[in-house]
Amino acid sequence: MSGAVDLKELERKAWKSYFNDGLWDIYLGLILFSMGMSRWLYETSLSDNWQTGIYVGLLGVATLLFWAGKRFVTVPRMGRVKFGAGRKTRQKKVRLILFVSVIFVVFVLLVALAAKGGGFGDGLPWKSILPGVYALNMLVVFGAGAYFLEFERLYFIGVMFALPVPLDAMLTEFAGIDLGASVFIVPAALVVAVGSWHLARFMRAYPVVSIPGQEAGNGRV
Repeated sequence: MSGAVDLKELERKAWKSYFNDGLWDIYLGLILFSMGMSRWLYETSLSDNWQTGIYVGLLGVATLLFWAGKRFVTVPRMGRVKFGAGRKTRQKKVRLILFVSVIFVVFVLLVALAAKGGGFGDGLPWKSILPGVYALNMLVVFGAGAYFLEFERLYFIGVMFALPVPLDAMLTEFAGIDLGASVFIVPAALVVAVGSWHLARFMRAYPVVSIPGQEAGNGRV
């Protein structure tokens, strides 16, 4: 019995350590930064194709940095670990929530477009509703991810993702203040700063372990 308990605790520690390197924070912060840059690009004279290309390029750079960090920073220190069925089930639940979230957002956007064209939902204050729907969706998705993945910093990251759109809408509507891209970039900088702090601490706590002829830490939990 004690062996089984120890194994579960070992798996939990290995799972938690997967997020301790701060790379997920940095990656999500860069995605939020890309959203801010998209907002800034929208106000320029660049064509839609250029705007889309730059936005996709920024997302590609963020993904590449995340992969490189895991490959050259995390793996040499922690090794590669394959988790059991319980953890995989949690990951599937998060994927299902993300899928439902996308369907929900698409539905709301279609209704809003129909309202704009004089169809279903005509007369509803969509300028006020959509920012709230966006914020609620971000809080639910990131909150569920934090719960099922046991990655508590996702609660904070969810707030940083949820805040910009409704804040921008309220300041523009009631105060005539346009923060522009900074309404995304400032929260993004906070997320990246937290991730960078965790990354620095992770690198100090786990120096690279060199085992001749073997990659350190390889295993299955």
